[in-house]
Amino acid sequence: MISNNFSKLDKILNYKHCTIIFSQELLEEFIEVSSRPKLMKYFGQFALATIVETIEEFAEFIDVTSQIKFLNDSKDDFLLSLAIDGKADYLITGDKELLEVGTYNGTIIISMTEFLNKFEFA
Repeated sequence: MISNNFSKLDKILNYKHCTIIFSQELLEEFIEVSSRPKLMKYFGQFALATIVETIEEFAEFIDVTSQIKFLNDSKDDFLLSLAIDGKADYLITGDKELLEVGTYNGTIIISMTEFLNKFEFA
């Protein structure tokens, strides 16, 4: 989601066959990472607040109960847990280790660019 082109996110949100799933943990990580000085070039505080409002309005929040322990970088295991508990078809990420997994428990792990191209959002 960290990009200088939010129109792609709008296309996904408005596509009737997509449901974006989030957890409170993912939202907190997104806010923390997006607030880092090197990433603020993509959006200012106002834009970040707008994105968070959009996520809260359009995303389906999942109560994650799974405790997956799979990745070398264990801080990202919560994303696999969210995908399982949210019954996600796709996990969209830029994380290299997750992308190398390819598929986990039926969830296809894919980059944002690949996802947008696959469904002709690009």
